[in-house]
Amino acid sequence: MTLLKKLQWSTGLLLFFFVLPVIAGQLPFNKQASTPLKQPEDKQVVFAATNLAEQSVLEQTKDPFKVLLLFTHSHEAYEPIVQAVNGKVATSHETTNIFSLQDMIVNHFNVNGLQTDVLDVDVMKEIKLEGRGYHEAYNVMRSHLSKHLETNKYDLILDLHRDSLKHDRTTLTLNGENYAKIALVVGAEHVNYRWNTAYAESLSTTLNSIVPNISKGVISKSGDGVDGRYNQDLAKQMMIVEVGGIGNTEEEINRTIAVLGKAIAKAFAAEKK
Repeated sequence: MTLLKKLQWSTGLLLFFFVLPVIAGQLPFNKQASTPLKQPEDKQVVFAATNLAEQSVLEQTKDPFKVLLLFTHSHEAYEPIVQAVNGKVATSHETTNIFSLQDMIVNHFNVNGLQTDVLDVDVMKEIKLEGRGYHEAYNVMRSHLSKHLETNKYDLILDLHRDSLKHDRTTLTLNGENYAKIALVVGAEHVNYRWNTAYAESLSTTLNSIVPNISKGVISKSGDGVDGRYNQDLAKQMMIVEVGGIGNTEEEINRTIAVLGKAIAKAFAAEKK
C-alpha cells in the first residue's frame, strides 16, 4: 500500500470513530432519544385540568345559602289533593297535608342552589298526643325550633302554611298556567319585626319580578286574637309563607314552589356568593 493510501485510510478510520458517537445518539435504541418529549399542548391540558380541579375545590368550599323549613300547622291540607288521594274533601288531614309536601319543596329549593333542611316535627300530631289545643301550636313548635337553632344557623327560615281562602282568591293565571298565590306574614309584636319585614318585602318584590302578582305582599299581624310574633323573635330572617289556599291543586302549588325557590336564590343567595 502506498503512503498516500495509508494516510487516506487512517484519516477515514479516525473520522469514523469521531462521528460514531454522534450517529449513535440519533439511533432508536438510544434511551434518551427514544423517550418522547412532552409537547407544549400537553402542558396546556395539564394546566387546564389543574384549574378545573382548583375551581371545583373553591365551589365546594363556598358558604352555601342555608334555608330551614318548618310547618307549625302541619295538617293544613288542600282539598283537591286530599280528594285525589283519599276520595274525600277536607281542609285538614293527618297524612295528606302541607307537611307531606316537604320533599317536593326541598327538591325545588336544592335545584336553585339552596341548602335546605326541614325541622321534622309534626306539630299537630304532637298536640293531639299531648291533649293540647290548636291555639298552642306555635308554643309547641317554639321549643323544637329554639333548641334546633342553638346548634344550627340559617340564612332564611320559612314557616310554610296555606291560606283558608277559596280558589278564586288564591290563584293567578298567567300565559295559560295557574299559580297558587303567595302571602308573606310577619308578626308585629316582637323585637325582630323590622328585620323580618325587610326580608319579607325583598322576597315579595322578587317573586313579583319573576311572575307578576304571584305575591299578595307582606301582611303584618298584631292585636287581639293573633299570635303577634309567630316565633319570629327567635330569628331576624324568619317569616310565614302561605302557599295558595284550600282549593289549590298540587300542580298549582308545585309551579309556585318552583318560583319561590328561584326568588329566594335571586333575592338573597346571589348576594352571599
